[in-house]
Amino acid sequence: MFSRDEKSFREKRSELRHKIVDGVYDWIPVDVVEHLGNANKEFIFAIEGVFNGFVKRIDDRIAKTKERRSNAEKSENKEENGEDND
Repeated sequence: MFSRDEKSFREKRSELRHKIVDGVYDWIPVDVVEHLGNANKEFIFAIEGVFNGFVKRIDDRIAKTKERRSNAEKSENKEENGEDND
């Protein structure tokens, strides 16, 4: 499809985007670039925190389900053996 020297549209687009960003960043003071980079990282960490919350909810739901099933099985075993719950 492409020869080794020929670049895909995606590669060309990516290179152009990097040239534009680099060109803009060359005009911005370094401390502002650093601040923007740190802000981007903090945003990513915030999103990560949201996803970690979702994962924790899933883990909690699994643990509660296992506990309920275990308790139900124990109750069934007691009833089968004629043990009283009182």
